Amino acid sequence: MSPAPRLLPLALLLLVALPAAKAHAYPWMIRHEYTNCSTCHVDPSGFGLLTEYGRAQAQIVLPTLWGGKKPEDIEPTPGIVYGAVPLPSWLNVGLSLRGAVLSTTTLGETKWRDILMIADLRLGVTAGPFLASASIGYVPTGAKLAALTSSERDNIVSREHWLGLRFDDNKLYLLGGRMNLPFGLRNVEHTSFVRSATGTDTNSAQQYGGQVVWDAPGIRAAVMGIAGNFLVRDPVPSDTVPASAYREQGYSGYVEGAFSHAFTLGLSSLATHADRGPGIGAITNPFVTDPFFDRQDVWRQAHGLFSRWHVGGPWVLLAEADLLVESGSGLPRDWGGAGFLQADYEPIQGLHLIFTGEALRQYEATSYGGWFSVSWFFFPYCEVRLDTVFTEYGLAGGGHEPSFSVLGQLHFSM
Repeated sequence: MSPAPRLLPLALLLLVALPAAKAHAYPWMIRHEYTNCSTCHVDPSGFGLLTEYGRAQAQIVLPTLWGGKKPEDIEPTPGIVYGAVPLPSWLNVGLSLRGAVLSTTTLGETKWRDILMIADLRLGVTAGPFLASASIGYVPTGAKLAALTSSERDNIVSREHWLGLRFDDNKLYLLGGRMNLPFGLRNVEHTSFVRSATGTDTNSAQQYGGQVVWDAPGIRAAVMGIAGNFLVRDPVPSDTVPASAYREQGYSGYVEGAFSHAFTLGLSSLATHADRGPGIGAITNPFVTDPFFDRQDVWRQAHGLFSRWHVGGPWVLLAEADLLVESGSGLPRDWGGAGFLQADYEPIQGLHLIFTGEALRQYEATSYGGWFSVSWFFFPYCEVRLDTVFTEYGLAGGGHEPSFSVLGQLHFSM
């Protein structure tokens, strides 16, 4: 099959997303005219540990305000644990606990499981030109790509740990260590196709390397040289191949322009090489085998557009569309794509009704998904969320396999 028919679902989704734009950190914070991330996050690309200013905004604009209070009535408490623990201005500390219950119905069978998704302590320093960030946590299952220990379960993880310098009135950053890859939307739905198929989620897909970040009013950009994931230590999948063969080297980056306080448009690009295919696509569609897993001389590319748009009032639209290209020794190149379109509606402060559509074309199979989510920040640093996800997974030989999931989460951070 030629590349053009394969990319038809991606093109259709892109046509839907971009005309709309004409008319992690949480990308929907653009509702409050935040087009940049470094004001609220220690990581200038967004997500994770909050700065002192970010902790204040988490109390003022994020949660539901009870008793008829308005944002201008709130006097944020300094430090952490609701002001019980003061912090010096150069030190940032955060604790994140996220637990969940998941129900998945596939092939006529329903399975239940409880998940401790995140139990992380985060520390950061911002002192003059110097900054640093590190996290340490525990997971009973999963997140092995971020594990410091190597047990089958009950591992200690460190999702990120890096050092950096900033210059030019905190616009230019030089960072080195284990970091989130700069690519696309930094959305929290880490199992969405645009995050899992590109290998850029914030759950455990961080890589080691060096990063240059430019963060200024109107434009932000980042490029990272990827040295690989050095937490992958054990030979996979055989005793004869060293772990280093599965580490990816390459680059990842984005540039995003803010055309107003309410609309941004960005371009992402990623290309990596591994001596043996690390199996990124294996977690995207459970019904299609990743043909590049453990193949020699594997190249993986993702290039695309993303956008954030505060339509007005309670509505925010987020969109991303990525071209996926993968090649390996002895296999024809695979052309595919992933798309994501999300509408976030906030009828009252702190309560979000989220509507998401997604599509994926990969390995001769086309998959579609629809999400309806309710997220409620019912108190500062407290969130309850319910996701209902219906996915039609494409089968390599044609046809689809439906899957329905319900995920309930409770998240505390401080």
